[in-house]
Amino acid sequence: MSCFTTEDEAQLQSMLRQLLQSVKEKITGAPSVECAEEILLHLEETDENFHNYEFVKYLRKCINSTVGSVIEEETERCLSAQSQDEVSGYDMLVQHVTKKTRESKEYREMMHALKNVMMVVVESLINKFEEDRMHNKELDIKTKKEHRIGNYTDNCSDSDSSFNRVQCVFSLSVTK
Repeated sequence: MSCFTTEDEAQLQSMLRQLLQSVKEKITGAPSVECAEEILLHLEETDENFHNYEFVKYLRKCINSTVGSVIEEETERCLSAQSQDEVSGYDMLVQHVTKKTRESKEYREMMHALKNVMMVVVESLINKFEEDRMHNKELDIKTKKEHRIGNYTDNCSDSDSSFNRVQCVFSLSVTK
């Protein structure tokens, strides 16, 4: 993540776009922003394709490569201490390892790097969305203008042909 290239940015944009497209209906159907947030927060539980999204795979890869060793070391430390004490259960182990992992330097660095990368990616996606929206708006205005001009010229051409017929009839009647 330290060497973030434009190709990485484009790839992440594509991954994020795929994820957003897949949850678009769920989110737009939410009655409020809070409900949409809840849907996103519980996406892993409610979306059977969650682990197949490329963005989720990317995040999992980042987590494994950055804090995977911290998780393993802390788990082993707890398990060896647990076998001596036989006091803690699985839930306590998970809570302890999670707490220690989140407190680690590696986790903080990973989160900082991910936030920076995602800010660039999301800002770029927003800018592209705005550009597309403005482009579509311009095309819409242009199409409406052409439609109005087309109607005007059509009316004019009808008038011209009527005027030409009247002129021809007038010319014929004057020459007789």
